[in-house]
Amino acid sequence: MHWGAQRLHPAGESLGNQVAHGPSHLRKKMETMETPDNQSSANDRQADLGSAHSDGALSTRAAVSHAIRRTGGPSALAVTAAPTLVFLGVDAIGGLGAASVATLVTAASLLGWRLHARQQVRHALLGALVAMACAAVAAGTGQARGFFLLPMAVPAAATAACLLSVLADRPMAGLVANRIVGGPPQWRSIRPLRRFYLTTTLLISLVSLASLAVQVALYLYAEVAWLGLLHVLMGPLWIGITAVSIVLSRIAVTRYGKQAEYVSFPETEQQTR
Repeated sequence: MHWGAQRLHPAGESLGNQVAHGPSHLRKKMETMETPDNQSSANDRQADLGSAHSDGALSTRAAVSHAIRRTGGPSALAVTAAPTLVFLGVDAIGGLGAASVATLVTAASLLGWRLHARQQVRHALLGALVAMACAAVAAGTGQARGFFLLPMAVPAAATAACLLSVLADRPMAGLVANRIVGGPPQWRSIRPLRRFYLTTTLLISLVSLASLAVQVALYLYAEVAWLGLLHVLMGPLWIGITAVSIVLSRIAVTRYGKQAEYVSFPETEQQTR
């Protein structure tokens, strides 16, 4: 009978050996079961936990970096401001004709330099085209303040886009910032988050409208120097607005994003019924 039991249950001996060897034997077997994939996934989870703990401290810096990248960086801001400064300086010395020519030469030179260095080609091309168009408008109108007619279209378009998005019940801040910070796709169904994006969009539209009003007033009073200064400062201003919007959006998503789990619950319950 004893021989038969051993023959019928050959696994009993291995189980007995495992028990006899104790926990150290089982621990060695578990260690051999840890494949590189399991170890890498564990490392990834540890990295995610580390990034989650440091996310709050790095959120502001990451938002500013993202905003600067979206505008092309400091070099793009310098390239954008250079034709304006050249236009103002040459206009004060040699008149409108010389200022228009100097602006065209400066824009073309900066574009060639950026293309040769292969740095932010898209921003360089856009900046050169805008500067050339502004110089052409100034020469066509015969007034130095005509240089700033096209830049005034930017805050006007931003104000119109924000207000239209609010009327369409799709606030611009939610469409843009929510995707940047990784917010829930169904953010429009989360009332606090939707209200936050609505308020943010309205505030951005007010800033754009105020900028447009100031530029129009300076244009009507022919304050060319102040128009140029405002035009140069608009780049850093929008970087700051973008960075603040991203930081606040991340805070709002962290605070209200968990409600996305409860938003989809009634729908899944109806489907199960």
